Amino acid sequence: MKRRIIYWTAGILAALVLVRCHWVAVPLRRADAVMQIKTTGYCASMQCTGWKLNWLGLPICSSGPNKGKLKIIGRTASGHMAHPGTVAADPKVFSPGTKFYIPGYGWGIAEDVGGDINGRELDLYFRRPGPAAKWGTKIQKIKVWYSRNNSGASASLQKGSQ
Repeated sequence: MKRRIIYWTAGILAALVLVRCHWVAVPLRRADAVMQIKTTGYCASMQCTGWKLNWLGLPICSSGPNKGKLKIIGRTASGHMAHPGTVAADPKVFSPGTKFYIPGYGWGIAEDVGGDINGRELDLYFRRPGPAAKWGTKIQKIKVWYSRNNSGASASLQKGSQ
């Protein structure tokens, strides 16, 4: 009886840890490419993502095709809520679902699209503005695992990048 309670408690604690930490699956195969990529830290704040409050005090998009429309703060282009490990990338280069290993940040997955991201650039999500500002902008070697639904746009970049 005591063993059952211990196993049951351990199972619940493990489930809570997995839900709270938003684990990103680690690929079991070799990286498809290793590239020099520019990374920038961002968060869901007004300063980082460019939203503002309207006269009713509701968040709205301040630029782009959705200018003036209501914004759900933290919602990514894939429809998920942003969490540590969320990466914003240019979908012409890295299709949604592409996995990355970024030294100093950890595992990330392309779930968002940034308006100012062009080419080999990634925005890395942080919960607060302080760590995002501390990360700043870095150019570093990043391991890339392309998603299965890749349109082939990044395959041409892959050849000359290793």
